[in-house]
Amino acid sequence: MTNPLRGGRFAALLLIPVGLLPLLFGGQRSFQHVPSPRFHDWTTRHALYSQTGTSSALEAARSDPRAIFRWRQAEQREFGQRESQRRQSFSILPFRGRMQPRRFPSRSPAGVQRDWSINLGTAGTAATMYPAKFTFDVTAAPSCANDFVVFPVNAVGGAGQANIVAFNNLYSGTAGGTGLCNGRATLPGGTDIKTSATVMWSYNVQSSINGGVSTSPVLSFDGTKVAFVESTGVKQAHFHVLAWKAGDGRVANLQTTTSPATISAFSATAPVAGSGTATDLAIATLASTGSDTLSSPYIDYANDLAYIGNDKGVVFRIKNVFCTTAACGTAVPSLDATWGVQGAVTIGGTCTGQLTAPVLNFFNLNVYVGCSDGKLYAISQVGAVKSLVVGDGVAAKTYGGVVDPPIVDGVNGYVYAVSGSASAGANGVLVQAKADLSSSVAATIGAGNQCNIHAPTPNNAYFTSITSAGALMYVSGVNPGGAVNQPCTGGSGGTASVELYGVTFGAAGVMTAGTPAHGVVDGGGPGFEWSPLAEFFNATTATDWLFIAALQSGQPNVSSANITAAFPTAATFTAPVTEGVGSSGMIVDNQANTATFPQAASIYFNALQQNATCNNNANNGSTGGCAVKLTQATLQ
Repeated sequence: MTNPLRGGRFAALLLIPVGLLPLLFGGQRSFQHVPSPRFHDWTTRHALYSQTGTSSALEAARSDPRAIFRWRQAEQREFGQRESQRRQSFSILPFRGRMQPRRFPSRSPAGVQRDWSINLGTAGTAATMYPAKFTFDVTAAPSCANDFVVFPVNAVGGAGQANIVAFNNLYSGTAGGTGLCNGRATLPGGTDIKTSATVMWSYNVQSSINGGVSTSPVLSFDGTKVAFVESTGVKQAHFHVLAWKAGDGRVANLQTTTSPATISAFSATAPVAGSGTATDLAIATLASTGSDTLSSPYIDYANDLAYIGNDKGVVFRIKNVFCTTAACGTAVPSLDATWGVQGAVTIGGTCTGQLTAPVLNFFNLNVYVGCSDGKLYAISQVGAVKSLVVGDGVAAKTYGGVVDPPIVDGVNGYVYAVSGSASAGANGVLVQAKADLSSSVAATIGAGNQCNIHAPTPNNAYFTSITSAGALMYVSGVNPGGAVNQPCTGGSGGTASVELYGVTFGAAGVMTAGTPAHGVVDGGGPGFEWSPLAEFFNATTATDWLFIAALQSGQPNVSSANITAAFPTAATFTAPVTEGVGSSGMIVDNQANTATFPQAASIYFNALQQNATCNNNANNGSTGGCAVKLTQATLQ
């Protein structure tokens, strides 16, 4: 398959700094501000784009907006550093003292701080899945009205239960300053907790299977549409594209999500932005049907395609997802019959179970996906399949499957996968391989067959250069020092704690094999595993942050560490806070100056079960899900 956005006018424009693009178009338009949107969803953690690499790899990467987002962030960081140096040099000039210097935020030792939390009903976002954040314009002030977060809800929808919800007025709260959105006006006849986000829209999207949204949603480039999978039990999954309408499902209480608008009749043409309509596609061919437990859609924005797996080892490709190409016209999403057999590739062999979400490599156009059989698979554009053994995916090894999507670094030519059991159950594992799945290297991660291992994350030094001395891949596992006995299932005698590891790289970017060079044991106690890790480099403070959370725990379970200069010690973690009994995947939004834009630098996730901390809504309960926003550590 050719990629129409490689090379040509579009690629050339992407080489130009964002701030100069409006100047290229002459006339009055040259003075108009062009919004520069950004989305942040599960895929931004699994498709990596470093700042250095071969010219051919960087050229291919420019066709993915995820790469542009990453590089723009690096550009903003470098610009901020130059501005800081310029101000310092100007400060010694004569008469400079008469000018008021800009205030930059000081660092607070308080750590993470809950700003708001809102009840999602009988369930929330599934354990290892993610919300999706849309920022209307990263070059302007954060927007209370236009910036929003979408939470999938893993519950059967109904008149009193949404299965997908969005919030705006995100930058609300009191920690570290009154929120940017706290001063909003209350809608006529409405009630509103001004320190909380508000419901932007709430839907029960219900096909014939009457399911919930158990995986992560993805956004169109302009944020006007959301794509997601509805699934339940063993029934075939359904793929939906929703053109949301602000206000749908919103009631007088602006923090109530449980009176959704229901969509059960679907559009026969591509839904129009703002229409409150959706499309429906049963993800199946004549030869293959199946539910979808772990496989979120991955979007190829250049070609308007989606890749999705199911629970029977089949990967599907869907065309006309957001209808952004000339060939689409007004078509609704459908299986792309030019790929595989009727739009599906059956992996075969031992992979007959659950697949992770697929990830596309924009350099070689292979699709990578993990399987419950413990293997990582690469599928070419002609349907050829290669495999690499990662974990012990056999019945005797409960945690030997690959359960989180692989991480694909197309610029450097590597792919990563993790499993909770390898080497006949002796240890967990993080594997790095070349893009063709050759030359694999394995780092041994703690005790094996005790817990699932979830998505690792590189630090900022990795993005700057994989060959730099400070480049690390962070990953969690089970510390082998205790009497381990599958603590994640509550096995008797288990005293193991989770441990954070830092895996180093050699001069050529090859991961160091064996026991990681760095490790620190979490003090929270036994009986839980960690959720997927999250990293964010905040250019405002030039600080690299690592956010960690327990997947299941009755103890304080969300904390962070400053990893800018070195691997953290136990003492450098913030004091953990309690959010329900576990966390979904986390997304991180802005690098805003919180002195100017309070509450606009945050993390978002779902507390897997409510408790007293889900306190912004009168409809709280002891079970169910809770959408949560926490302020980023030390950004006050």
